[in-house]
Amino acid sequence: QPRRGRRRPGSALAMSQPKAHLHFGSLEHAERERLAKLEEQTKRQLDKLKGAGIGGPAVGKAAEPLPETQELSSSSQAAIQRQQELKETIAKRKRARELAVPTNDNQVKLKLREYGEPICLYAEGPPERRERLREVMAQNLDLDAPEVELRGAETLKDPNTGVHPLLQHPKRVATADDENKQKEVFYTEGPAELKAARVWISNYSLQNATDRLARERAEAEKRCHEPTAEVAAYTSLENHLSGVQNQLSNFGDDRPVSFIAFSPGSDMCATGSWSAVVKLWRIPSCQLIHTLRGHTERVSGLAWHPQTNSTQSRSAANILSGGCDGVAKLWSLESTKAVGELKGHAGRLSRVAFHPSGRFAGTASFDTSWRLWDVETCKELLLQEGHTRALYAIAFHPDGALVATAGLDAITRVWDLRSGKSIQVLQGHVKQILALDFSPDGVTLASGSDDHTIRLWDLRKRACAYTIPAHSSLISHVRFQPHHGRFLLSTSYDNMVKLWSMRDYSLLKTMEGHEGRVMCGDISDNGQYFATAAMDHTWKLWGRS
Repeated sequence: QPRRGRRRPGSALAMSQPKAHLHFGSLEHAERERLAKLEEQTKRQLDKLKGAGIGGPAVGKAAEPLPETQELSSSSQAAIQRQQELKETIAKRKRARELAVPTNDNQVKLKLREYGEPICLYAEGPPERRERLREVMAQNLDLDAPEVELRGAETLKDPNTGVHPLLQHPKRVATADDENKQKEVFYTEGPAELKAARVWISNYSLQNATDRLARERAEAEKRCHEPTAEVAAYTSLENHLSGVQNQLSNFGDDRPVSFIAFSPGSDMCATGSWSAVVKLWRIPSCQLIHTLRGHTERVSGLAWHPQTNSTQSRSAANILSGGCDGVAKLWSLESTKAVGELKGHAGRLSRVAFHPSGRFAGTASFDTSWRLWDVETCKELLLQEGHTRALYAIAFHPDGALVATAGLDAITRVWDLRSGKSIQVLQGHVKQILALDFSPDGVTLASGSDDHTIRLWDLRKRACAYTIPAHSSLISHVRFQPHHGRFLLSTSYDNMVKLWSMRDYSLLKTMEGHEGRVMCGDISDNGQYFATAAMDHTWKLWGRS
């Protein structure tokens, strides 16, 4: 007997539905069968359509093969042609912007005549004529030809020879002798005075080097016996320099003061200015002593004779000045007229320097050469080339055997005065070098550059020992402390003067006060005073109050 009870909702539906089955394994066989059936049905339908004449060839006529390519419509062809013309126009405009068009109006006219165009149109000026030439050159461009960049006079090359008419010269086949001549080092015969000067410099420098090494040995032995003396000396120096302040500010000239230098003994200083005058001042009162007039262009460099105020006579040459007129002048302390002139440079002078002996002088010029002179006879002993651009700085080694030169080619060369050879080439600055100075021990050479850095070169290792990121603008002058070389002074176009320790290359003091670019700076022999010259028409005396 069946059991009575209430039936649950949906139970009959659940009983009538077949149960789902789960299949395990691959469905590849079933999928193949399904695709085969689908392909067979499609084939039957195509056969029916062909039998009814839809989409198939007419009865009794052979089926013609369909063409592989079909012609575009006239509108599509016109659109493609417009697009191609637009691409060519854009390419020509781009090449036209890159064309090197002559800037000289006469050359522009010659170029227009070559293209068969009128050289002048009504109300057309030089700028409009140049732009018209650019358009004409762009229209005649061959876009398929390789692009070659033209510069300067290359835009006016002869179409037949490929050379500017003014630069054409007969062709000459290079020979093996020419190659050997380019590689070999050549010498030119010098005067007998140069030979005598080199012999004298050799003897002088050997004696100086012997004395310097003897002093250094004595100082080294002293440091060994008193190890704390060197540290105490640096500590005392740092305390002294931290108290340096501006003592006096002097109106030096109506135009910028370009150079300043203390005399040996530091009882005087000389300033040179853009008004082509040299002035002598009393230290520390800063009273004007003399005004020396003789240059016709601005003064660019000054140097004192090493024996001024000692063995050098006051009536002899005590001051050397160089000007942008290409002439260096020698001055005495008793007269306002020059006692000698050093003429020979083809360009303006930049810096001048006395040899440590005082017997010779060196001048650097914008004619890419430096020259060695006999101070007594005012005769040129040596004309030395070697730089590719204008020279700006020159400095003699304390022993007197070497001289360093640098300039706008960013390269410093060290020359041996005894042989005339370039013995070191110091490269590292990325911009022009404007200042050079040797340390008193003769080991380090400091160079200041337009790249805002000071590089300290170790002459023994022939490499840069340290680079000081000194200023935020170009460095106009560098100067070691006389006799000891414990610190370095640098001046810059950022209106600042800085003092740097040579023990750890740290900044000891920043002197601010000039309202214009600082052109030059110097240190007195005793290290008590500092002098700076700037474009604000003033020179300042600094010291500890």
